[in-house]
Amino acid sequence: MKIAITGAAGFIGRNLVSALAALGHDVLAIDNEFRGSFNSLGEKKNIKKITADVLEEKEVIGLLKGCDAVYHLAAINGTRNFYEIPEKVLEVGLIGTYNVLKSVLKNNVKSFFFASSSEVYNNAQKIPTPENIQCIVPDVLNPRFSYGGSKICGELLTVNLLRNTDVRYVIFRPHNVYGSEMGLDHVIPQLVMKLTNQLSKQVAGSTLKLNIEGNGKQTRAFIFIVDAIRAIVLATIKSSYAGIIHIGTEDEITIEFLAKEIAKCLGVKTKLVFTDSKPGGPNRRCPDTAKLQKLGFKNQTDLHKGLKKTVSWYKDFYNKSSDL
Repeated sequence: MKIAITGAAGFIGRNLVSALAALGHDVLAIDNEFRGSFNSLGEKKNIKKITADVLEEKEVIGLLKGCDAVYHLAAINGTRNFYEIPEKVLEVGLIGTYNVLKSVLKNNVKSFFFASSSEVYNNAQKIPTPENIQCIVPDVLNPRFSYGGSKICGELLTVNLLRNTDVRYVIFRPHNVYGSEMGLDHVIPQLVMKLTNQLSKQVAGSTLKLNIEGNGKQTRAFIFIVDAIRAIVLATIKSSYAGIIHIGTEDEITIEFLAKEIAKCLGVKTKLVFTDSKPGGPNRRCPDTAKLQKLGFKNQTDLHKGLKKTVSWYKDFYNKSSDL
């Protein structure tokens, strides 16, 4: 099968490209490398890397000719970006998604898989959150919701442009996927960076201060990248499922607990210092994964094991960066 992936140089994109290529598919990896990079993707005969922008409709139409399926992951993620460049986040999320969908229709692509986000819920009315809970933008004046709003619009475009067609679609909503090379604008690499920067100055046995945005009681449910990719593949090409589905686990933890686990992985003592948080972040986030479990998915990587690998990679990364 010939499969195109937009946003293929991003964290989830790179891992999805590799997984689908390993299954024997011919993969067209498309990205403009605005945030991600093809460098760590490697070279394989059945992977073709193309630098292109989903904002260029004619270019996208040409690239998707002959494709059997398209995964649309192209987006500008990262909380800092939501606040600093909301106009670009919205441009890619709305216009880019529209261009890809129109190209899918013009090229008679059989399947379309849209990467949405847990951000569509904001503060969900129910935890664990099922897929039928309302999506919401609580404050259009808050730039944070540029991302969640763009994903809601992307879902609306997917459902309505494909409503009366023969294109099978799956909208998957990832929840806090983590792992090595996930970028620097997420909570885990940020916490590792703060602690690693202090390690070189640490007096043996001393306690390191770690600033945490908020009161530490906010919760998230994390899924390791390897498990997330298995879940995505299962919900898209390894099953006949169609509709909206969560990618994640129901292992809800506090950010305070997460910070302490990261400190354990680094072998340091830490004192948490709580600071003001930016407005708009959800207090709790945990998906109901009943649909995913019905497809036969079982999470294989517990948080401690996944964190140990991730923290080790970021510790080495930050140490090498400081040596430059």
